[in-house]
Amino acid sequence: MVCLYPNRPSDDRLAAFPQALIEAARGWRSKMDALLRPNGLTSAMGTVLACLAAAPQPLSQRELAQAVGVEGPTLVRLLDRLEGGGFAKRVADPQNRRINRVQLTQKATTCFATLLRVEGKLRDTLLHDIPQADIATAQKVLLTICDRL
Repeated sequence: MVCLYPNRPSDDRLAAFPQALIEAARGWRSKMDALLRPNGLTSAMGTVLACLAAAPQPLSQRELAQAVGVEGPTLVRLLDRLEGGGFAKRVADPQNRRINRVQLTQKATTCFATLLRVEGKLRDTLLHDIPQADIATAQKVLLTICDRL
């Protein structure tokens, strides 16, 4: 991935930090998308699968949108793609037919293991020579930023 601002002065690290964060996230997601593409998935679809796999019961579309952090229409497009690929299905809630719950299929369960392997391999590749203490500090900083948003 090419950085958008490769010649940006590094003397003002606070000013450069947000852009570096955005570029790192974009690059990581782009790499994940490329690695998942042969399996018919994207990183966004993988995030939805991970939320569904972690849930003790099928989530409503509204609950899932909140858990993933996307708007309803964005989730609908992701669910359309997941259903089209045979990874998930929407079923009417037996107590309230106005609510759709999302269930993983057997294909998703099998593919989820592949997703975890790909994710782990990419993480290991990208972080392999970075000291654990630096990773812990970066994680602490990012979690602090998330708490403040």
